[in-house]
Amino acid sequence: MGKKVLITGVLGQDGSYLAQHALAQGCEVLGGVRGEVTPERRWRLDHLGIGADVRFIDFDLMAPELIRRQIGHHRPDLIFNLAAQSSVGDSFNTPVATAEAGGMGALHIFEVARHADWHPRVFQASSSEIFGELSDAQQSEASHFNPKTPYGATKLFAHIMAEAYRASYGTFVSTGILFNHESPLRGENFVTRKITQGLARIRLGRQQVLSLGNLSAQRDWSHARDFVKAMWGIVGLPAPDNFVIASGRMTSVRQFAEMAAARAGFALRWEGEGVDEKGVDLETGRVVVDVDPRFYRPYDPEQPKVDTSKARDVLGWTPTTSLEQLIDEMMAFEFAMLQAGH
Repeated sequence: MGKKVLITGVLGQDGSYLAQHALAQGCEVLGGVRGEVTPERRWRLDHLGIGADVRFIDFDLMAPELIRRQIGHHRPDLIFNLAAQSSVGDSFNTPVATAEAGGMGALHIFEVARHADWHPRVFQASSSEIFGELSDAQQSEASHFNPKTPYGATKLFAHIMAEAYRASYGTFVSTGILFNHESPLRGENFVTRKITQGLARIRLGRQQVLSLGNLSAQRDWSHARDFVKAMWGIVGLPAPDNFVIASGRMTSVRQFAEMAAARAGFALRWEGEGVDEKGVDLETGRVVVDVDPRFYRPYDPEQPKVDTSKARDVLGWTPTTSLEQLIDEMMAFEFAMLQAGH
């Protein structure tokens, strides 16, 4: 493994856990960031106790000359491209910026790596959104790609270009087709954090009700800390490849909310259907969860179960944190933050 690691998106959930993991391996970590690194932006790294251990460098996925100059100057052994507009929902509102950063930004990195005389290894964060509509009983590395969201289409472009650079130039570019992964460090615009934070706020009397979108939507949720270990294993293989990373367990938004509610001290009973569905606290009869059509995605395909056998067999990787443990950790974090005045 290399001793110098460049992580784009180092201020995000995955970047922060990956920086922690790389530092634990004795590596020097360069954090590629755009703009000033304020305490507000650095909070995840500081929460993990590594804010002072990451060396930040100016990096903009929409500035190819800057990308070429910075990679050429610092000569990282490993490049993890995690930066992108990361919200599927937000990608409908900002499709051009999503495509430029997530698609062309990745391509700029691949092009620099192709010409680098020290042959860095690149990991590209791909996404389950590249699969799109249900076409297989289980989704795997061999499944058909059919994205229907700007985010998914952008990730598919980067994914295919990674394969093209491997095949055409022999560039070491691996991809992780990442299914949903969460943690206390997840952004508040993601449904899991919205659920855990909202329920903690309701329990402490700071919010009246938690409003969600499609309660029946099912996802494969894992802990981001487990995913970065898979990323690390992928770039350590003799040859680049693609890997689906997931738990193999499907859970609905409704179930996730019910499990989180139990940890907040609410026992929910579900009443009604569709936009009229509500989660009512059995003890008080109070409506804790309701549905707001504004939070439905314009396109939200059904997600099948995931075949994770390649990651198990080749990487020897399986998640070590269960969904129940993940929710426990997230709820404990929310209560601690709220009680500390945040």
